[in-house]
Amino acid sequence: MRYLLALILLISLTACGFHLRGSVQLPPELTEMALQDASPATDILPELRRALKNENIRLSETAPLVLQLKSERYGKRVLSVDSSGRAQEYGLSYTVRFLLKREAMQGENDAVWLTEQAVTESRDLRFDANAVLGTASEEALLKTEMRRDAVLQILRRLQKAKRQTPVPELK
Repeated sequence: MRYLLALILLISLTACGFHLRGSVQLPPELTEMALQDASPATDILPELRRALKNENIRLSETAPLVLQLKSERYGKRVLSVDSSGRAQEYGLSYTVRFLLKREAMQGENDAVWLTEQAVTESRDLRFDANAVLGTASEEALLKTEMRRDAVLQILRRLQKAKRQTPVPELK
C-alpha cells in the first residue's frame, strides 16, 4: 500500500510539471554554442559555463550559435539609517545583459534568437558596525547567490529561445 501511494505521488508530481530547482530543458538546437564575453571579464562567466556544461551543452568557439555576455553591473544603495545617520541596511543589485544569436554564414545575415536582455537580482544586507568583517563576507556571499540566480534566469530564457524571423523592411 505504501509503494502504491509513493507511486501515485510521484506520478502526480511529474504530471503537474514539477522539476528540480535548476533543472532546465533546453531546445535541441542549443546543443552546441559559443560563449563570448564582451566586457573584459565578467564574474558570471565561470558559473554560466559550468551550468551550460551541466545541461549537456557543448561549448565551442566555432559554434554557429553565440551566447554573448554584453555587460554586468553591481549596485549598492543605502536603504535605512539609524538616528545618527549611519547606514543600517543596504540594497545590493546585480544586472547582467546578454543576447543569443546565430553567426552569419556565407550569404546570410546574423539571426537573433534572443534580443539583448537584462537579468536583475537584488538582495538586502543588514550592516552591523560591530561586525564589519562578517558583513563584508555576507555581502560577498549575497553577490555569489545573485550570480547563481542570474544564471538560472538566463537558462530559463534560453529554454524559450527560437530563431526570430526578420521583419521585412517597408519601402
